[in-house]
Amino acid sequence: MQQLNGLDALFAHNERQHAPMHIAALMIYTPNTRKHKKFRLQEVRNSIEQRLSVSPVFRRRLLTVPYNLDQPYWLEDEHFQLDNHIHSHDLGKNTTELDFHALIAELHAKPIDMQHPLWEAHVIHGMDRLANYAKGSFGIYMKVHHAALDGVSGTDILAALHGIQPHAFKPQPVSDNWQGESAPSQWTVTRKAYINNLRKPLQLFKQARELVPKLRQEWKSGATGNRPSVSWQKSPFNARIDGQRNVMVVRFDFTRLRAIRRLYPSTTVNHVVLSIVGGALRNYLMQINKLPANSLASLIPVNVRSPDQDSSGNAISMLIGNLRTDIDDPLLRLVAVRDAANSAKKLSDNIGRSSLSNVFRALPSNLEAAALRTLSALAYWPGGLAMPACTFVSNVPGPPIPLYFNDAKLVDMVGLGLIMDHVGLFHVAMSYNGVMSLSVLSSPKTLQDPELYRRCLSESYSALDQAAKRKAGID
Repeated sequence: MQQLNGLDALFAHNERQHAPMHIAALMIYTPNTRKHKKFRLQEVRNSIEQRLSVSPVFRRRLLTVPYNLDQPYWLEDEHFQLDNHIHSHDLGKNTTELDFHALIAELHAKPIDMQHPLWEAHVIHGMDRLANYAKGSFGIYMKVHHAALDGVSGTDILAALHGIQPHAFKPQPVSDNWQGESAPSQWTVTRKAYINNLRKPLQLFKQARELVPKLRQEWKSGATGNRPSVSWQKSPFNARIDGQRNVMVVRFDFTRLRAIRRLYPSTTVNHVVLSIVGGALRNYLMQINKLPANSLASLIPVNVRSPDQDSSGNAISMLIGNLRTDIDDPLLRLVAVRDAANSAKKLSDNIGRSSLSNVFRALPSNLEAAALRTLSALAYWPGGLAMPACTFVSNVPGPPIPLYFNDAKLVDMVGLGLIMDHVGLFHVAMSYNGVMSLSVLSSPKTLQDPELYRRCLSESYSALDQAAKRKAGID
């Protein structure tokens, strides 16, 4: 058994029926040879079977400790059945892109069975019914619980499932030394929980003794023009979500995003994406007459995984990046977003990029679970709670060259995040082969007009791109 660290356990404890804690990738393929959907499904199944050994995620399940006395454990599932995790769907003749996104939203809204390994793969036949895809195209929607991995470790698994050259699938004998585990006795788990709980207060005190002086020093330095103070406020996105999901995707030319970021020093593609989101939120909230006077902010996941660290699990920290929704000019907003993000990164470096993980690692499991339940319950508070951020914006770099799943070329790839009570909007920017796909995941309670927001994103990108061209002297 391997015990979850505090950050992994956070996602396990925060699992709710209306707010499942999984992330996903949607991949669309165009094969060299067309196959009947039954043969394609079998090929996908056998291909995954031959790659089960690339990650422990595929065959281990959660073992929870009674009453949350301790963090859960990973247990190699002795009853693992691959066919329980692979499903098939067929698009109808008159399916539109909106219908397809509705299907993905429905799949993403369903929680994963927490009694089995925490992943699912859905093969979607008939993608050629949509105008953008060639004959024979199919899709794979794969979701994995966030307790098992983060975005970076997820891309490692996707890389292991693909190659850089097409080749016909040839079934090979499957052999590895994997073995299932039987669950330990309740006495064994309880005894370990007792020992761990004796250590936790000392560990938490140690983390606090290291962290508090750094926070005090940063507090004394105060906010600057480049790092506005955190704005605790209410927005339509800081509300209780429901069990439904909306999914939409906007695509940008990755070459243009890189050209825009070269206009100013110390600017990254992530800063450009944050600026586009800031402009879209500004326009959207203005049109529904709910733009707050102070600037909204985003939670930004940051990879803190060391080169020698295991690729499974979570190794992330969180920054609060100001989206400068108070600035209308797209170039001025980009500079302000860049300065705010760089300042937030400097703050994270000063207090320690792994501080968040270390604190959650030291928190008693029952305290962590109780705090999450309380926070979710507070979503019922009349008028909602003021929060420091209204959305997540995650940038997941993908491969710059085409990939292949056997003989099928990967032509489109989209990442999907998760939403929860109080933060009901999630953006994932994923680059692949010269295209940046920005997915937006929301609840009908938090984003009431997704089509309006789609237009706001496109208009925000166009305004920034045109302003950048004028500044660069490009007609």
